[in-house]
Amino acid sequence: MSGNAFVKKIESFGLIIISTGIALIYWRIESLQLAESSTRWITFFLFIGYGVFTQYFINAYRRMAAEIVALSITDSLTGLHNRRGFLALAEQQLKLLRRTKRVMLLFFADLDGLKWINDTLGHEEGDRALKDVASVLQETFRSSDIIARMGGDEFTVLALDPDEINPEIIINRLQARVDAHNNQANRKYKLSISVGCSSYDPENPSSIDKLMASADYLMYEQKKNKKTRPDG
Repeated sequence: MSGNAFVKKIESFGLIIISTGIALIYWRIESLQLAESSTRWITFFLFIGYGVFTQYFINAYRRMAAEIVALSITDSLTGLHNRRGFLALAEQQLKLLRRTKRVMLLFFADLDGLKWINDTLGHEEGDRALKDVASVLQETFRSSDIIARMGGDEFTVLALDPDEINPEIIINRLQARVDAHNNQANRKYKLSISVGCSSYDPENPSSIDKLMASADYLMYEQKKNKKTRPDG
């Protein structure tokens, strides 16, 4: 069941409860055998109250539902999209790209040496490093791009209709941001990110899974040429 369908079912259930409550109150008033004028005014205010309370219920529930959905697609540590959120948004963009015939780049990034940071400096410092990667990615890419932490030390970015088609230019820009971060940060290690990139060709479309697999492979090829410890 989709999120919208679930929300509508809950709204309908809530309205049934409210309507039942109003009907019971009205039945109780009728049983009291009040004067006709009094019954008319009570009925009028009951329906006014029903309308106001119903609208309040719907608005409050929709806000709550929106917050729950946002939490379900957000990585709690970095504030980026999580894997679920990324895949949902990526599939939406892929459908749009098939129609518009536009280009898209998918970057797969990995924080180098996270295990060493966790084992040597503690998991709190490891979490700090992951947050730093998130910040560097947000500084490098545009707000319209989809940035996510897929879990552990892995991140993905969907660059939609990028200004630079050549991924090397964007990767070099990312490295410049990493270097700037390392020059400013007072840490016992240097932040290092391995990156791979695949491109969506509108003339030869492929799935998100294939794009991710291709970018992941290129990322690990880059990682092989790096030191395993980030303290050098």
